[in-house]
Amino acid sequence: VMGLNSKAVLIKRIPAGTRVSYCGIFQAKRDTKLAIVPIGYADGYPWSSTGSAQVLIRGKRVPVVGRVTMDMIIVDVTDIKDVEVNDEVVLLGRQGNEFISLREMSEWATTIPYEILCGISKRMPRVYRGL
Repeated sequence: VMGLNSKAVLIKRIPAGTRVSYCGIFQAKRDTKLAIVPIGYADGYPWSSTGSAQVLIRGKRVPVVGRVTMDMIIVDVTDIKDVEVNDEVVLLGRQGNEFISLREMSEWATTIPYEILCGISKRMPRVYRGL
């Protein structure tokens, strides 16, 4: 019934040992390629999913690393070949053969699915299809 999508706005390589995000809570264990995605808790993406969330890029699951911030998340795209700026990022829904369900997203945030749905803020654009 609903999906939540964004896009990669920056791709950055960092060497092993580099810390990123607030308080440097993520430390790269290897040379790492990161993507910045412009969505955060002000948009309704749950802050409490810090450390457990995943997203889909190019049909593959990748972890959200560091803290969910007000306006962005950081994802580890090291294992995705040819990832580029403007690639679609699926936070909720289907991409290729992979799917992130509302229940799964709510489990990452230790809440209920309804709270995720109600939390999507008004600043998120809505696209209605098939009406």
